[in-house]
Order: sequence, then structure tokens, then C-alpha cells
Amino acid sequence: MVSEKPMKIAIGAMLCEGNSLTPVLTRLADFDYAEGQDMYEKVAVMDLLRGQGCDVVPTLYAHALPGGPVAREDFLHLAESLVERLPRKGLDGIWLYLHGAMCVEEIGSAEEHLLARIREKVGYEVPISLSMDFHADNSDRLPKLCNVVTGYRTAPHRDREEAQRRGVELLLHCIRGKLLPRPQLARADVIVCGDAVQTDLEPLKGIMEMAEEMERLPGMLSVQVFNGQPWIDEPYTGPNFVATHEWDDALALACARRLARRFYEARHDFRFLVEAATPREAVRLAMEAREPLVFLSDSGDNTTAGAVGDNAYLLKLLQQEGAKDALVAGIADAGACEACYAAGLGEELTLRVGGSLSADSEATVITGRLIHRGDILSYQHNNAGPSATLDCGDITVVITENRAAMCRPDIFDSIDLDFRRFHIVAVKLGYLFPELAREADRAILALTPGASCERLEDMHLKRIRRPMFPLDDDFLEGPEGPGEEGRDFEEESPREGQEVPR
Repeated sequence: MVSEKPMKIAIGAMLCEGNSLTPVLTRLADFDYAEGQDMYEKVAVMDLLRGQGCDVVPTLYAHALPGGPVAREDFLHLAESLVERLPRKGLDGIWLYLHGAMCVEEIGSAEEHLLARIREKVGYEVPISLSMDFHADNSDRLPKLCNVVTGYRTAPHRDREEAQRRGVELLLHCIRGKLLPRPQLARADVIVCGDAVQTDLEPLKGIMEMAEEMERLPGMLSVQVFNGQPWIDEPYTGPNFVATHEWDDALALACARRLARRFYEARHDFRFLVEAATPREAVRLAMEAREPLVFLSDSGDNTTAGAVGDNAYLLKLLQQEGAKDALVAGIADAGACEACYAAGLGEELTLRVGGSLSADSEATVITGRLIHRGDILSYQHNNAGPSATLDCGDITVVITENRAAMCRPDIFDSIDLDFRRFHIVAVKLGYLFPELAREADRAILALTPGASCERLEDMHLKRIRRPMFPLDDDFLEGPEGPGEEGRDFEEESPREGQEVPR
């Protein structure tokens, strides 16, 4: 008996949540990078592929903290490095772990460009499956370049590994069934900031449940809801819905359009899910709070949404309002961090901090005793580079050489800092990551200015589609919309016996 030939699967990963409102480009050095078999430990699918006896072709893994557009030459280097590692012939399938909102200087969608280059090399008879972030801004062309699209189903994200594995499982299903599905995409002309969109709460909870019901239809492989990354100034920015059926494209498109319609109808129901206030009011609320531990989110300078992370605006407010027992974690300022490394521990320093990366960011002056310096853990669980902590009396300030995201307790632990001993902890986040949310007695969202500001009206986007809520409202004509591309929610007739969940 001849044994079955193992499936030959190429894998690759390229992730960076882009923010085109940020002036600082993302460079090659910002990526956590691994190539060949060194990438195996970076993804959550190797046991699954090995368990199926697959012949794995590794390419590369590149993951950067959310940030500005990737520099064109650096992205092209990454993209071409990945494509070069793909054999021109002999592949049974390709699995890619992509963000979906990775924007590139002078190019736009990184994902579209990468997939187009892959198709140029391997053709269209090799199935490609994508696992993506919930905040993917998928271009119109992207579903035409792959065969299955799936992604995270949670925000805040708790299912990164599950989404990766689901993408591989769907790829193996397509290979075994000799399937080349065609994903279908629909859009809702609504932009809702991610901090007002959480999957466990309405109205998104009901929309996610609707997608799950659709996914149970016979032959349906994936029905995915993407909220998009609102800080990208492109025509494809915003919520998008991608459904993949084994063979019934009309049914898949009908499902995607139904979800888009449902999202549009719920547009007025999205609200911030924690207290949100103007910056000065947010500071005062935190200072007056009776709860022992209050987290204050500097939402306009949220590094996990791609903002710069160098704005001392909120720190200056805390100083002006006379805040006590406060921790500011942290501010990116390489010059100030270098000054701390030139001093001795315990030495008192007066430093100008902030405004080192963006002309739009504010600076302030702090005087404090240097109590710690050392490398800080990164968002990607690697080394984010040097940091220093200054005790300025009523306020303690963390300064980092590079952009950083203090979004988990282990990041604070990496610099020997116990955030639990403070009353106010100011972080450059929007909603708190689950690990910090569990620690907080109270969370307040400060509507600060910056590249991740929470109001679409303040973003000054010029390339997005119009009309677009909340800049425009009540623009759909009749019960099913105007019938234009991207706003036509009337489904094509599904096959007999199959209904589209409503």
C-alpha cells in the first residue's frame, strides 16, 4: 500500500497595526523577526501541522508594535524575503498570519501587496488561508487574492492562538476537498473607535452571535467580523465582513451584507464601555476617586493603536492639578532616557520629557530621583530596550528609550515596578488589556489629543469613503440601501433550502 504524500504547507507571518496619523515611520528594526525554522516558536500552529504529518515550508515571522506606516523600502525587503522563500511549484497550500491593518508608505495595504506578489509566484491554484486581527482594514482586492479569511473573534483579544489554528484547519480542509473558495466582502460605512467596540457587550455581541449562526450553515467555512483600524486614512478603512463558503458565493455575499446592514443599524448604540471624560475632568475624577487603584488611559497617545507614545500632555495635567500618589507609565524619550543612564542611581535629575518624536506632542519638565533603570519587556514579549524610573515625589515617571506599551502586569514586573502601590496609574492605552482590567478598581478613559484620538471628527481623514458615519448620518435610501458597491445590503438569492440568518 502506497502511503499518502504529506501535504506541503508554507507558513508566514507579518503583523503591524498601522496608524497613518502618526508621523513616525515603522522601520525594520522595530520588528520582532525570525526566519526559517526559528519562526516555529513564534506561531501557535506547529503542533497542528506536525500532527497532520505536513511538510512545512517556513518563510518568516515579523511582528512590530502598532505604529506609523512601515517605511516602503523596509516593507519591500520583508515582503520579498517572504516571497523568495516560497517554492514556485509543489506547494499544496499557504497559511499566513497577517494583521490586516498594516499600512505602508506610498503603497497602502501591506496585505494586498504581499498577497499579489505571492500570487505572481505560485499562481491561483494553490489555496491561501489567512488568520487576521479583529481590527483588519481589508482592501477590496484582498479577498480576491486568497481563499479563506478568518481572524480574532474577541476584543480585547483573547483568542490569538485559536484564530491562527482555525486558519490552518480551514486550509487543510480546502486541500483535502480540492476546494478553492472565493471569500466575499461587504462594508458598513461607519467608523467606530475600537475603544467603543468590545465583543462581549452589545451591540457587537449580537452581531458576533449572528456571524456564528451564519457560520453553521452547510458549506460555510468562515463568517468573520472585522471592526477595522479607524486611524488609517484609506478608502477601505472601517468595519468589513468577510464570508467564505465552499462553493456558494451568493450565500456568502448575502451573509456579509446582512452583517454590514446590522452594524449600520446599530451605529448609534456604540458607547465607551468605561467612564470617558475630557482630559482635565478625567484627571480630577481619578484624583477624587475613593477606589484604591484607578487606571487613567491616555487614549490619544495609545501606543497599542499606533500612536507615538511621546506626549507629556497628560503628565503635565497631573502636575498642574496637583495629583498625588500617581504613576505615569510611561513616556518615550530617548534623550531623557540616555540622561538617566549617564547618571547614578539615587541621583536627582531635572529633565525635559516628551515631544521628542512628534512635533504635535507636548513636553514638560520633571525633577526626581532615579530609582531604577534597565531593559523593559515589550508588547511582543521581547526586549523593548532601556528604561528609567524617576520618583518625582507625588508622581513617579517611567521613561523609555523606544516606544513601549505598558499593557500587562509582567511589563511592569520587568522593571521592578509595583503599580498596585499607587492610587493613579496613567497608561498609554485605550481600553485596558484584560490583564490590567482585572487589577483595576476603576478605569477612566481620558479623551486626550493625538494620533489615536477617539473622535472621528478630530482625525481630519481625507481619503476615507463618504458618506461615513459619524461625519454623515441617515444616508441609506430605503430598507436595503442605495445599491452602490460597499453599501448594497440586499442579498442575492441563496440556494434553495438555505436561509440567511436575520
